[in-house]
Amino acid sequence: MTSSVKATTARRPHDSAATRQALLGAGRAVFEEVGYDRATTREIGERAGVDPALIARYFEGKEGLFLATLAEGPDEEIDFEPSALFAFLLERWDERGHSPISRALASPALTDEARRQVSSVVHDRLLERLVEVLRERGVASPELRADLLLAMAVGVAVTRANGTLETLARTPRDEVLASLGPVVDALGSA
Repeated sequence: MTSSVKATTARRPHDSAATRQALLGAGRAVFEEVGYDRATTREIGERAGVDPALIARYFEGKEGLFLATLAEGPDEEIDFEPSALFAFLLERWDERGHSPISRALASPALTDEARRQVSSVVHDRLLERLVEVLRERGVASPELRADLLLAMAVGVAVTRANGTLETLARTPRDEVLASLGPVVDALGSA
């Protein structure tokens, strides 16, 4: 006779809205602590007090949950001054790894639906506010310059992570930021 092992995690009573919110909160916390790659659905489910399989039910998987946490907005206050934002993005990706967003921004092989989702999240979370800052400064073509700043940050971060340009990969982030400072400043100036 075999005995079944019961989970020690207390489960929530059945409530779709509460379960969804619990998963969002737990997902946000786990993604923030360990980054997207090291986050597991098991850990997220345990923190939420629900079966991890519910992540697939409510969000179609870990990536969908990640996108949903981003759509809710950031936990932290982000400085949208161009050089501060550029430094923030490089630091975040260097220290926490890449997420579906940064990967999608660099991928030529997105489905139309994935492209729409990523574009929406990036626009709402980053570009809208960055364009506003650039517009207030009187920068010509603020939408284009915002896109260029983000594309440059993604390109530098991905290339550092994959190591294909060895000098860039091994150079300390502060030195990379100092070298790119004039370019970032020029894109953020009128």
